Amino acid sequence: MNSIGFHTPELPAPLGIDLAKLRGGGACPSQFFGETHEGLSVYVRYRNGWIGVYIGNEPGVETFGGGRCILESGIGPPLDGAMSLTQFCTNFGVTVNGRIPDETDTDAHRYKDLTGRTTYWGANLNEVTIETARNILASACSSLPNALLVKALTDDEFKSKRLELTSPRQVDVFNVWLIDGPSSLAEIESGPGDYVLPKTGQLTIAIHYSPWRYPGPRYEKHADRAERELGRPVIVAGDRKMPKEFELTTDFIMLRTHFSKEDHLKRDALTKLSEAISAHLPVTKLERVELATGNSIGTFDRPIDPVIVDWCNSGPDRWVGIEGGRPNTHWIGVRPARQ
Repeated sequence: MNSIGFHTPELPAPLGIDLAKLRGGGACPSQFFGETHEGLSVYVRYRNGWIGVYIGNEPGVETFGGGRCILESGIGPPLDGAMSLTQFCTNFGVTVNGRIPDETDTDAHRYKDLTGRTTYWGANLNEVTIETARNILASACSSLPNALLVKALTDDEFKSKRLELTSPRQVDVFNVWLIDGPSSLAEIESGPGDYVLPKTGQLTIAIHYSPWRYPGPRYEKHADRAERELGRPVIVAGDRKMPKEFELTTDFIMLRTHFSKEDHLKRDALTKLSEAISAHLPVTKLERVELATGNSIGTFDRPIDPVIVDWCNSGPDRWVGIEGGRPNTHWIGVRPARQ
């Protein structure tokens, strides 16, 4: 589902518990495993902005989301799922044998600040064509006319060698950064693994879209089975198995940034950018059609890439997507509603 918006974390009240043991880490999800002084197991999971903390019902029995839930809360921005053990203890009022463990996670500096001092903005847009992705990038550049659009040139190990200026029509890498504040590349801080580093006074928007480098269709859907069972071609946008003359590359594009919660100028600028991005995915009436009979079974409204709409309308049996395939269900196609 497409989403564009702001998120300022609000931490819940501290748990105020002391544990006998706690270990773990990782990302997407971050998971921690511990034990109370009474021998009850503890399980912590953070993924997609949501954290859950669970305590077992009896000693010696592991809990993985079962047991008693003592905390379940949406705290982070969408798709976030990285937190260190020290950050968990600090943010949620947990100690281990009377103290907060020292930070040992070498990636902790990359993780989101969830204390409420930082506001996060993001745009997560699905099924976007290359043409529209470049138009979105151009709108972002126009919304911040003094910003620099940069890319990182990397070595064989994907370590950044240097940054270069680029433009929306010349982007040929996965990631670019639109940075408002500096007047030259010399004012942008970078590192081999982080590529672009945050800097006070700068607004840095990270933008990711894979097909800028690999423009072939990316995702295989289940049109194969539909064709076999229906006995006719079913042409689906973004399906990598489509014949060459029908294929259309679609993928998700993500834009990300953060700023001080008190910085209203950056919020205003990003609000305008959100409106400019939304204009590239207008709300369109789509209809669901039973593929075996051609009968329309209802319509709904959804933001959609207009390039996909034009592609669907340019020939028969072209679909935004198809549904079904389970036992005793019909194959359903989704397409722009006929006028």
